[in-house]
Amino acid sequence: MEISKIVKDFKKEKKTRKIKTIILTVITIIICISMITIIKIMNTNKINFRTNNISSSELNNKIYNYLQIKSNRLKVYEDASKLNNNSTKNACVYFLSEVLRNNNINVPNSVCNTSQLISFLNTNGWKKNTNYKDLKPGNICFTTDEKGNMNGVPSHTYVFMGWVKKGSYDYAYICDNQAKDYEGKIYHIRNIKISVSANGFKKDAFSFFMEKK
Repeated sequence: MEISKIVKDFKKEKKTRKIKTIILTVITIIICISMITIIKIMNTNKINFRTNNISSSELNNKIYNYLQIKSNRLKVYEDASKLNNNSTKNACVYFLSEVLRNNNINVPNSVCNTSQLISFLNTNGWKKNTNYKDLKPGNICFTTDEKGNMNGVPSHTYVFMGWVKKGSYDYAYICDNQAKDYEGKIYHIRNIKISVSANGFKKDAFSFFMEKK
């Protein structure tokens, strides 16, 4: 009887230790997950803090200088294509979002159309300007819709890099995802004032640009 009791007590103690181990493991996992979540939130806040404390002109210069480097343009182009099922067609928002992400603007990967991008920028304090004469290198531009309506949903977005001819507000240097329509050039010339054709495809006119305020 004594041996039986000892065996029984041993099994009970062993079961108790096992339960305690399981509980401890679960608690450890929960703590680890919580710590990872906290770190991610802190990193996001750091990015937002840096973004919120940079001036509009500083951000424009960062974007402009970033896109002056060919390897950066190629990286953004390739990354945008990957996000768009390995296609550069209709990938302008992915392209712009990658440019912004690489300049500490934390655009969610889920943003995939101009309406979503505009909404994100609005939420983060960016403002619209419809006067193309106010454009500065590094500004984020949006076109009219496919019917030429300035109040519609923009069909395209790109980064303004400068005017081809000073004082002439038609042809501009820009960067976008449409290299295939411009002899393989990510950095190319586009007439932004009016709707034109490039490589047989209609290119809608400028509607407005957005700038951090």
